[in-house]
Amino acid sequence: MDLILRVARPELFIEVGAHEAGTSLKIAQRLEHCHTVAFEADPNVFEHFRAELEKAEPLNNFQYLHTAISNRSGSVSFFKQLSNEDELFANNSLMQKPGENYSEVKVSCTTLDAHTQPDLKRSTVLRVDAEGHLFEVLEGAQETLKNTIAIYAELEDYEIWSGQKTAFEIYDLLEACGFIPVTRDVETPGQYNVFFLRRELAFTRAYRGRIALYFKELSLLNELAGRNVNI
Repeated sequence: MDLILRVARPELFIEVGAHEAGTSLKIAQRLEHCHTVAFEADPNVFEHFRAELEKAEPLNNFQYLHTAISNRSGSVSFFKQLSNEDELFANNSLMQKPGENYSEVKVSCTTLDAHTQPDLKRSTVLRVDAEGHLFEVLEGAQETLKNTIAIYAELEDYEIWSGQKTAFEIYDLLEACGFIPVTRDVETPGQYNVFFLRRELAFTRAYRGRIALYFKELSLLNELAGRNVNI
């Protein structure tokens, strides 16, 4: 977030798999010049948070849309886990996990290129949490990626969802588009978020300095945690 707000400062921020759209809202509030678009494919999640957002003061530079993002436009099957009673926090997806039982609904889908056509010249940052569908999101964003400066996305080292592309294939696709990974976190074994930067930006002073500061702060937090200091 700090890299986006202080250094990247995009004109367009796109969040795919936005859930409550918390990241998009923060960026819209902090960067008034930035148009933010949050996509959520899950019908129940969208309706719940749309109602919450309607109670808040509207932001002119923020959109929350019930649309799936993929590599084609039209309609697509969305799968809802039957084993999870909490519909707001289930791992529902355009993909299916082996051994899980699902109900299926149809939702509208589009590509990022189709949606951002009027904004293709804007400097862009992407945030993607698509539950195994990242590769297809990026396939449908080849023109968008030409003006994208940073991507923060969830990857998996192995197939959690049947037929999904793994981290190695994502790295290859993004490397071909001019991006390199600069940092990552750990969610669960084999699943994590990676921050990618356009190659020519990754070694500039502004980005190198901010990334170095991030690792310095992380090291300090780990040290304090190891000493059982309240953080």
